[in-house]
Amino acid sequence: MENSRTKNTLRNVGTGLIVQLINKMMAFVVRTVFIKILNSEYLGVNGLFTNILTMLSFAELGIGTAIIFNMYKPVAEDDKEKIKSLMKLYQKSYNTIGLVIFILGLCVIPFFDIIIKDIPNIKENIYYIYFLFLINTSFSYFYTYKKSIISAYQQESVINKIDSLFYLGKSIFEIIFLIITKNYIVYLIIQISGTILENIIIARKADKMFPYLKEKNVLKLSKEETNGIFSNVKSLIVYKLGTSILSGTDNILISALVNVSTVGLCSNYSMIISSVNALLVSALNGVTASVGNLNAIGTKEQKEKIFYQLTFICFWIYAFCGIALMILLNPFIEIWLGNEYILSLGVSVALVLSFYVCGIRIPAYTYRVTLGLFEKGKITPYIGAVTNIILSIILCKFFGVAGIFIATSIAQLVSYSWIDPYLIHKYEFKTSALKYLKKYVKYSIVFIIVYAICYYITSKIIITGLIGFIIKGILVCIITNTLFIILFYKTEEFCELKDKLNNMLKNKLKYKKI
Repeated sequence: MENSRTKNTLRNVGTGLIVQLINKMMAFVVRTVFIKILNSEYLGVNGLFTNILTMLSFAELGIGTAIIFNMYKPVAEDDKEKIKSLMKLYQKSYNTIGLVIFILGLCVIPFFDIIIKDIPNIKENIYYIYFLFLINTSFSYFYTYKKSIISAYQQESVINKIDSLFYLGKSIFEIIFLIITKNYIVYLIIQISGTILENIIIARKADKMFPYLKEKNVLKLSKEETNGIFSNVKSLIVYKLGTSILSGTDNILISALVNVSTVGLCSNYSMIISSVNALLVSALNGVTASVGNLNAIGTKEQKEKIFYQLTFICFWIYAFCGIALMILLNPFIEIWLGNEYILSLGVSVALVLSFYVCGIRIPAYTYRVTLGLFEKGKITPYIGAVTNIILSIILCKFFGVAGIFIATSIAQLVSYSWIDPYLIHKYEFKTSALKYLKKYVKYSIVFIIVYAICYYITSKIIITGLIGFIIKGILVCIITNTLFIILFYKTEEFCELKDKLNNMLKNKLKYKKI
C-alpha cells in the first residue's frame, strides 16, 4: 500500500509540475500580449474582479472538502455503492453552489462605488465586464464535481493532462483574438468557453474511468451520514468564509485605499508569485490524496513522521523560491516590461513574505483537512481576517501598498501558522505542538539569514540586463541550497528523505536492469 501511495504521489507530482509549467509559461505569454495591446487599467480590473469572486466562492471548499474526505475510506475499500451515493450528493450540492455564487455576485454590484476608488480608464462597461467574470466563476461549478472522484483515487495526473491541453488551446486563442480584435470582451468570452468545455470533458472522462457512476440505482445516504457530512460542511463554510476574507481582500483594499492602476502593477508581481506557487501547490496536491489514504489507515507514528517530512520539504522549497523571488522579481519585471512597471523593493519583499508564510503551513492544512478536523479551529480564519483588515488600513498609511501585504503575513502568523499544527498534535498525534513551533522558528530564522547573505552577495553584481539577471539567479540557486545542505544535513528529516531518494533510485536502476 505504501509503495502504491508513493507511486501515485510521484506520478501526480510529476504531471502536476509539467502541466503547471506549461500553463504558467502560456499565462506569461498571454499577459505580455495583454499588456502590450491593452493597458494597466485592464490589469487592475482583472485583478480586482478575480479577488471579489474568489471571496464569493467561499462555499466551494465546504462541500468539496467534506465529501472528498468522506470518499477516502470507501475508495480504499472499493465501496462503489457508497461512492455513488456521495457523488450524487456532491452533484446536487455543487449545482446549488453555482447558483448561490451567481446570486451573491449580483448583490455586489450596488457597492462598486465603494470598492472602486477611481473609475478605470477603459472603453468597455465595467458592469458588463464584471458580469462576464461572474458567469465564468459560477458556471464552472456545474460539472466540476466529477473531478473529486478522480482525485480521491489518486489519479490527479488525468486531470492535469486535460487541463494542460485546454489551457494551451485557450491561451493560443486568447493571443490570436487579442492581436486581431484588441477587444477585452472577446478575451473574456474565450475564457468562459474554455472553462465550461474543460469541465464537461473531465466529467465525461470520469464517467469512462468509473462507469458505475452512470448507474441509476443510487442509494440515498443515511440520515446520520448526511447530517455528519453537512455538519462538517457548515464548519468548513464558516472556515472558508474567513479564509476568503483574509486571502481575497488585498486587491480590494488597494483599489479602495489607493487606486485600480496600482492593482494592475501589483498584479504583474502577483502573477509571477502565484505562478510559482501554482507549480508548487500542484505538486503538493499530488500528495494530498496519499495523505488522505495514510490518515485513513496509517498509525499515529507514521502520520507524524510523514507530517514532519512534508513540513521540511515545504520549508526548503518555499524558502528557496521565496529568496529567489525577493532578489530577482524587480530585475525580471524591468527586463520584461520596463522601469515604469517596477514597484519598490519593500512591496516585492512584502508580497513574497506572504507567499512563504502561506506555503510553509500547507502540510498542517492538508493534515487538518484529511484528518477531518473540520469542527476544530473554526474561528482561525476570522482571527486572521480581522487582523488583516485592521492592520492593512493602519500599515497602508505608514508603508503604502507594502503595508497591506505585510498585514497579510502578520495575519497568517497569528492564526493559521500555529492553530492548525496545534489541532493536529492535540487531536491526532496526541503530542505537544511545541516541537513544531520550535522547528518553525528555526526554519524562519534560517530563511531570513540565508536571504540576507544572498542579498548582500548579489547586490555586488553591477552587471544589469539579462546577463546580470542570469548571474544573480545562478548565485541564488547555489548559495541558498548549499547553505541549506550545510545547516540541515544531520537532521532527522534530511537523512530520512535522503534514504528514501536513494532507495527509489536503486529500485529504479534495478527495474531497468530486469
